[in-house]
Amino acid sequence: MSNKDLTTSLKVAISANLGWGFELFDLVVYLYVANTIAPLFFPATDKTASLLEFLLTLVVGYFARPIGGIFFGHYGDRIGRKRLWFISLLGMGLVTIFIGFLPTYYQIGILATILLVILRILQGFFLAGEWGGGMTLVTEFAPDTLRGLLGGLQQGGAALGLIFAVIANEVALALAPGTAFQTLGWRIMFWFGAIPLIIALAVRWKVGESVEWLTKVADKPEKIPIATVFRRWWKMVIIATIVLFANGSIYYGIIAYMPTFLALHTSLSSYEIDNIVLATNLIWLFISPLTGYLSDVLKRRKLLIGILGFVIGILVYPIISLLYTGSYISGIIAGIIMGSLFAFQYSIFPAWLCENISTNVRYSYIAFSINLGVAFSSFAPYIVTALGLAFNNPVLGIATFDISVAIIGGITALLSPPDKVGTSLQ
Repeated sequence: MSNKDLTTSLKVAISANLGWGFELFDLVVYLYVANTIAPLFFPATDKTASLLEFLLTLVVGYFARPIGGIFFGHYGDRIGRKRLWFISLLGMGLVTIFIGFLPTYYQIGILATILLVILRILQGFFLAGEWGGGMTLVTEFAPDTLRGLLGGLQQGGAALGLIFAVIANEVALALAPGTAFQTLGWRIMFWFGAIPLIIALAVRWKVGESVEWLTKVADKPEKIPIATVFRRWWKMVIIATIVLFANGSIYYGIIAYMPTFLALHTSLSSYEIDNIVLATNLIWLFISPLTGYLSDVLKRRKLLIGILGFVIGILVYPIISLLYTGSYISGIIAGIIMGSLFAFQYSIFPAWLCENISTNVRYSYIAFSINLGVAFSSFAPYIVTALGLAFNNPVLGIATFDISVAIIGGITALLSPPDKVGTSLQ
């Protein structure tokens, strides 16, 4: 399949970038307004206790993701990638907009909390199909020698999600300043998601079916793809889950948690926090395709993932320390460093995952493994907050957890099979 059309491949990668950006916006905006809306659904006498309860709903939603991964992977491997990929994006978008209309605990009592949890579960379910489907389609459309580049372009969409969240926050603050943000502003942030959703759906509609799937699988699909994955590739499932858990813990324990952390522990203004988050994610967005391409050129995937795990582990403490100083400039510098390192490792995942699995079960393997790993990583905001309280030192709380998982992930990546960079997919 070395004669794949680069123009078509780019269109698919851009569609995946936009879709993944919107999906991550849906989840990140939830963290972005955590301090504001936690008391609205989890009232408590202590602000931190309310926040911890709120963050646990993040975990609940994420553990719907492996289930969603099995569902979307099953039908994506049996009846085709495109339809399932479109449905996942549409479902996630509608659920997110509905959250913006939820009544609060003070209006309808515990039912508000229950409804929020149900919508969070649905978010996790639909998101599993988006990310797994995006990785699968992008790498199957990509020329054999450019899977790292185009996979990196798709993964950059995660940074786009936080950029969307920054824009939504600024819009909400302008339309509902001051105390109005607690009643209307946070809702505007969820409603804002309708804009990137429409754009992403319009681009997604024009994407065709994977030729890899049509030529290798369509006439003889696996009866139960995930069962085949567990039987033949169970070791890779374990490896991928641990590596994605480690990477996801860095993301949710540092990058996505950044607005919450800075609001809790510094005196930076909302505008300054937005700019720090923006700098972190802009560097990630633009560097991701380049670092993915570097793995194509060097013909090394697992080695780069492993090395970057160790480098991130070494630099976590000084980066968090810079953020904690409360200095605007230091925050920008820390964000750029963290965004660059994270993007480098994250950009390699699609090519690394797809090259180690057969086309007939690729969607199931990727969607289940990555979403199981990230489900466990969803504990990260809760863990780092709790550790910060236990140590009476928020920097040490984040560093202790993230250093450990970064190194574990790096070691585990080195245990994966030999790289198959530049070869035809199985």
